[in-house]
Amino acid sequence: MSITLYPPTQPRTLAELLETSLKIFRVSLLKCLPYATLAILAGQLATFYDFSRGRMPSPKDMNDPIWVALYTVGTVLAVILWMATLLRQSTVAAGRTASRTDLLDVLKNAPAIAAISLLSGTAVAVLILPPLTLAEPYRSVGLAVMLVPAVYIFVALSLSLPARMLAHKGVIQSLMYSLELIRGNWWRTTAMYAVGLSIIMVFYLLAAVMAAMVVPHSGNPMAIERAVSTTAVLAVAAIGLTFYTAITLTVFGDLEARRAARPR
Repeated sequence: MSITLYPPTQPRTLAELLETSLKIFRVSLLKCLPYATLAILAGQLATFYDFSRGRMPSPKDMNDPIWVALYTVGTVLAVILWMATLLRQSTVAAGRTASRTDLLDVLKNAPAIAAISLLSGTAVAVLILPPLTLAEPYRSVGLAVMLVPAVYIFVALSLSLPARMLAHKGVIQSLMYSLELIRGNWWRTTAMYAVGLSIIMVFYLLAAVMAAMVVPHSGNPMAIERAVSTTAVLAVAAIGLTFYTAITLTVFGDLEARRAARPR
């Protein structure tokens, strides 16, 4: 008998949301890990470019057109692959057989995904960037003041991409749909994101401890340390992205159920 974890039939408590997220993560991990891994690698294209030149990432990279191009392309690819992860995870959670058509469906929606990402990112940037142009101490004060509305907008628009891929909304409609879903549910949504990020941080700490245990037994600690730490970070990042996607999917389904239950 197939497991049906999405979409939900009724609203759930925070504890039930976390339990469902963990179940979705468990049943979909192996099927979603390839997309999640590629998403993490794509997001690090600019960083790999810095490493290939023997440099660490720095603000000066913004003056390098190659770095900017790699960062832009890598970010777009990462978001597209993340949406492929979300689409495949929703298929598995619904008890259906996953196929390669999920990536094709996401690629067809690539222009809309890019537009939604740009618009939502701009909405947050217009709140954060102006204080950065100020001199200290006004810069720190300005950032502290603007951080509150920026976080609010970030959470309020966080379901725009799922609205496009799962509810098949238009570009502007996806943004508005996310705002509608989170209206009155901002705190519970933020709480779920916070719990998810906390669990992912635990994953990172465990990976760091395991890497530290392996390195001292190697004959070339510097080289092995770099290889082990890089591999561990990428692996944990891919697993963490899969879990965060499960959180996003669960929150989206729950808020849709709550929206359907609202009196008209």
